[in-house]
Amino acid sequence: MTSTPDTSDTSDTKALVDPLGFMDKLSSSVYIYRPPATSSSVSSSASVSGPRKAPLLVIITAWMGARPLHIAKYIAPYRDGLVFGEDPSDRPAIVLLFCHESTTSSYAKSAAVAKTALPFIQDVLGDSLAATPEEVSPTASASAAPQMLVHTMSNGGCLILGHIYNAIDPTHRNCLPPHVTIYDSCPGHFRFTGGVTAFTMGLQKAPLSKRLLLLPAVYLLVLGIYLRVRGERVLSWLDTVRRTLLCTFFGAKPSPKPPGPEQALNAWTPHNINNGFGGNRREVRRAYMYSQNDPIIESRDVEEHANEAKGLGFTIFRMAHFPNSAHVAHARADPPRYWGTIRDTWFGTNEKV
Repeated sequence: MTSTPDTSDTSDTKALVDPLGFMDKLSSSVYIYRPPATSSSVSSSASVSGPRKAPLLVIITAWMGARPLHIAKYIAPYRDGLVFGEDPSDRPAIVLLFCHESTTSSYAKSAAVAKTALPFIQDVLGDSLAATPEEVSPTASASAAPQMLVHTMSNGGCLILGHIYNAIDPTHRNCLPPHVTIYDSCPGHFRFTGGVTAFTMGLQKAPLSKRLLLLPAVYLLVLGIYLRVRGERVLSWLDTVRRTLLCTFFGAKPSPKPPGPEQALNAWTPHNINNGFGGNRREVRRAYMYSQNDPIIESRDVEEHANEAKGLGFTIFRMAHFPNSAHVAHARADPPRYWGTIRDTWFGTNEKV
């Protein structure tokens, strides 16, 4: 597969057959793209310091059940230099990670997706993944020049992103370099009704007989995930109580435990860890794009996550509320505002929280 974003008849025909034909497929869940200027190894580029007109790397984690035809529309602007206005020699490498339905309920499958993408991420970012002892909180990176951009969509995308933090380094001593994060329709608390809606979106146009056959299975699956998430929250709370009691009454000081993704659908926690175990603790700033009409992720959840992040020292650059758009449909509802939000967040311009 070619990695050149040309407009020849061959590439146009290929795009009709395979919307992601310009990318290299590493697995059913991971696609990568190297712009022509970085067709060979690009790890040496990771040493570049100072402001960049475009990211060195764009990581896109797609929503659960995203189809290639739909996600390709989000990749093309990055590939073609339409977001940051860079010339062809300075366009970013791109890694796309899918979150399939089966991935959300399996820690092993989610981790495998991130591990498949890791060699490419390491190749592009190189030594910039190594953090210094001083970089222990997002506050320390607030004035840094971002080198990469993370674009995550829905809770499925947030789930995979959390596993990327772990894949880079399970202890989180190494982590993502200074970067900007875009949260599109996420994150939200795992709610039963929202989970059912997410898992049944693909069945809306299916024949009635198929829907009647699959709906009970969907309800059981969502119930299983819901109980697992709740159960692990209880276990996590009990572990915190145990560690506190050991410290208070026995003077024991348990070793720090990296609070990585729980072994369930955890789209919330990994992105708001501001200490030395935070896989994104070098995040420079972030933006949230969300809607009150989203049937899967409630706007109050997104705002709660943003407020929590702000309290932990993360820089909330913009809260972009799209009043009438559906789940992961803000780009279609208002393209100029959507891509303008991403561009402004990258450059740190036209600030509006």
